[in-house]
Parts: sequence; C-alpha cells; structure tokens
Amino acid sequence: MEMPNRPDQHITEDESFRIFRGKIPKHWILRDVRENDYGIDCYIEIVTNKHQVTGELISIQLKGKKEVKWNKEGKLAVSNVKISTTNYWNRFPVPVFICLIDTTKEEAFFLPVKKYIKQNFFEYAKQDQFTYYFDKDFDMGRENMQLFISSYLREKHIDDFKESIITFVSHYEKYNEFVLENTGRDCFLGVGMGRVLFLKHFYQNLKFLIDFLGMEWELESIKEYHKKSQRFGDDYYLYEQEVDEIVTKLEEKLIPLLLKIRDVITISEKEYWLTMDIDMYNIMNNIGDDGAMSFSYYD
Repeated sequence: MEMPNRPDQHITEDESFRIFRGKIPKHWILRDVRENDYGIDCYIEIVTNKHQVTGELISIQLKGKKEVKWNKEGKLAVSNVKISTTNYWNRFPVPVFICLIDTTKEEAFFLPVKKYIKQNFFEYAKQDQFTYYFDKDFDMGRENMQLFISSYLREKHIDDFKESIITFVSHYEKYNEFVLENTGRDCFLGVGMGRVLFLKHFYQNLKFLIDFLGMEWELESIKEYHKKSQRFGDDYYLYEQEVDEIVTKLEEKLIPLLLKIRDVITISEKEYWLTMDIDMYNIMNNIGDDGAMSFSYYD
C-alpha cells in the first residue's frame, strides 16, 4: 500500500528546532511560529537566572544542514534567502538572528542580521542576491552565550547607536569645554541644576556608546555620586567635588571613544555610512590617531 512520504526538509527542520532548543538556557521561553512562513521560525524570550521573565525578545530563523563545511577562513555562505525576506528582517522591530544548525554534529551558529547588513551595505543596496557568511567563532555553545546576549543587545539598540553617535560628535567640543569649566573648583560648593542636567546628558551619552561598543566603563552611577554628595548637605543634588571626579573620568573616555567610533564608521561599517551619511563619514575620516580633527565642522 502506497502512503505519503515525509519530506527530508521537514525532518531537518524538526531536528534543527530540537538542537536549537538544547543550545539556549532551559529556563528561557521558546515560541514556535513555523506555521507562519514569513522568515521567522521562533521567538526567544530571555529569562533571568532567578526565573524572572524580561520581555527581551529575539526573532530566530533556523537554517538546518546535515553537515556544515567551513572554508579555510572558517566561513560558510548561505545564499538561499530572498531579498524581500532580508528587507523584512531589517525593518522588523524585534532583532532577527539567523541560526545555522549542523544536524549531524548538533552544533549551532548565529548571525545578527542588521549588523551584517550594515557591514555589507553595498551588496544589500543592490536589492538583488544577498549572501550571508557565517563565522565559525559565533557558535551557540554554553560558554558563548554571553556573546549571543551582547550581540542581541547591540541589535536591539542599533538605531539608537546611530543617533547617539550624532549626539556625541555634535557635542564633542562642548564636552571638552564642560570638562575645562568644571574641574578645579571649590569642592564644597553646590552645583546648579542646569549644570547637573548637562552632566547627566554627557554621562549617559558616553555610557551608552561605550557599553554598545564593548569598552570598559568604570564610573559609578550618577545616583551613587549623589549619595556621596549628601555629606555636604542636601541643599544640592551634587557638589563640585563629585562633579570634578565625574568629568575627569569622562574626559579620559573622550578620545578613546572618538577613535573607536571613527573605526566603526570608516572601517567596519564603511559601506553603510558612505551610502547613508557621507558627511559623518567625512568627519570621522579626518580624525587623527590623537583625536584631533584636520578641520572644524563648526565653521
């Protein structure tokens, strides 16, 4: 008696889903949405180690292969993705990761879509064939889970990153002026709220960018500095001694952060910025290794 056969593709899809489930922490929530074929196979919700749900969602597209064969550079090309699907992922409000599953070795590898598009923007802008190259180092082993989480957070805030860069560059000279004007003052004097608000803006702009770029951030929170300030009394939110300490530490971050941003814009995301914001590219391309600019963009 002849009966229907189950396609190999369906078997591979189920195997990929099972393997992927085993790669993420057991207490995370996994929602299967494969019946809606719009390029998203499942959603992950991150759950803390104390089993608290977070609302942090990640969209996953699974690509299963019986055997992943890496090239000499540890890369593997995946080209069977429609450009319309890539456009959909790029505009999707929940960060999308493509996960490559080796069903034989039961290994999984991840690729954040928006970051990849920005780093390969010339090819993407053609709106034709767009190939994704997976990197062997981006595996989903338990020891690599922090890399997966940090990659998710960067994907989530990738649009905020661009706006924060614009804020940082447009305020760079003002930040330096603020440092000069707010160091070496009488440590017992209270600080007016206008200066406190600008200091908070300065602090938050740098902290976001440094966190996003994976740089070291040693400063305490503004709230902690506020608590320290109260030894002088509660008439002011901050006193000069704390402001001096904060701006001195922020000043140490300015040039390293500027150079890191320069390298992102002129090297790793060069294609994106040349296409989407050539003025910012030109500004960054004229920054020397000492942080000096060869021209003033305020003229």
